[in-house]
Amino acid sequence: MKGFNVACLASLSILFLSACGPTPLPQERDSITVSGHGEVTATPDIFSVNATAQEEGSDIDAMKSRVDDHVEAMLELADDLDIPEAQTRATEFRVSPQWQYQPEQKLIGHQVSRSVHFRVNGLDTYAELLDGLAKLNIRNIQPAGSEVSNAETLSDAALKNAVEDARKRANVIAKAAGRDVGEAIRIESHTVGSPRPMMMMARSKEGAADSFRAGETDITAQVQITFELE
Repeated sequence: MKGFNVACLASLSILFLSACGPTPLPQERDSITVSGHGEVTATPDIFSVNATAQEEGSDIDAMKSRVDDHVEAMLELADDLDIPEAQTRATEFRVSPQWQYQPEQKLIGHQVSRSVHFRVNGLDTYAELLDGLAKLNIRNIQPAGSEVSNAETLSDAALKNAVEDARKRANVIAKAAGRDVGEAIRIESHTVGSPRPMMMMARSKEGAADSFRAGETDITAQVQITFELE
C-alpha cells in the first residue's frame, strides 16, 4: 500500500511539472514594415491681419480721440467689405510713456495706440482690406498668418495617400523577394504637418487683388505600416 502511494505521488508530480512547463509560442507571421508619405497641396483662403493706430505727443486726451477716429474708420472699412463682426476685434487703448535718456533721463511724452484684428475670408477681400488700410494712413499693418478652411479634409486625404504609398513600397519590396503582400497587421500614424505659406507681392498694379499671391502650402502625413507576407 505504501509503494502504491509513492507511485501515485510520482505520477502526479510528473503531471504537475508537465502542466507548469513552457507552452509553445505561436508561430510569428512573416511580415514587412515600411513607411509611407502622403502630401496634398492647398491654397490658403483665410487671412489674418493686425492694424494699429497710434499717436505720439503730450496731450493724451487729444491723442486718444484721434486714435479712436482711426479705429472707427477701420471698422467702417470692414463693414464696407462685408467682413463679419465676429471676425473683427478692436483692443483697448494702450498708453506708453516715452523717455529721453541723453544727456539726462526725462519724460518727453506718451504714445497712445489701439489695434484692430481682422480675419478675412478670401484673397480678394484680404487685398482690398490692405489697400483700404493704407488709404486710411494706417502705417502699422502686420499680416498675422493664413489658414486653409478645409484643412481637416485635406489632412484626411494626405493620410490616405500615405497609406497608399506604404502599400506601394511594400509591394515593390515583396515582389523583388518573390512574395505577395497581405493584410496590414500594424499601423502607426505620425504627425500631419501644414507649414504656413508666405504671402508674396506681385508686380502687377492693375488692382488690389492682383497685388498679392497667397502662395501654396503642403499638408503632409507620415505612416508606418507592417504588412503580412504571403
